[in-house]
Formats: sequence, structure tokens, C-alpha cells
Amino acid sequence: MAAKKEKNQQGDSSTELLRDLLIAQLGLAGVAGAEIRKIASCDMNRVTRILKPIKKAQGKERKA
Repeated sequence: MAAKKEKNQQGDSSTELLRDLLIAQLGLAGVAGAEIRKIASCDMNRVTRILKPIKKAQGKERKA
């Protein structure tokens, strides 16, 4: 029984990681945050939390 729970938790974390990567890639492609939220089926706070560091890094690259 414990093996099932462990496998299920690993599957959930893998799914969440893939969703984060999807959000990051869509952000890099220039897709609007509201559209990313719809595509990834998550809340806007999550999208903002993931995209904020990416946008800051892109801003630093342009200044240099």
C-alpha cells in the first residue's frame, strides 16, 4: 500500500514540474499570462511566480 502512495506522489510532482516547464516555455515564446493560465490550467499567481524571474533576466540581458 505504501508503494502506491509513493508512486502517486512522484507522479504528481512530475506533472507539476512539467506544468512549470510549460509555463516557462510559453513565457519565453511571448504568450500572454492570461493565455498561459488557460493553457496550463492553473492560477495566475503560479504563472506570475514562474515568469517574474524570467522577465527580470531578459531585462538584464537587453541592458548589457
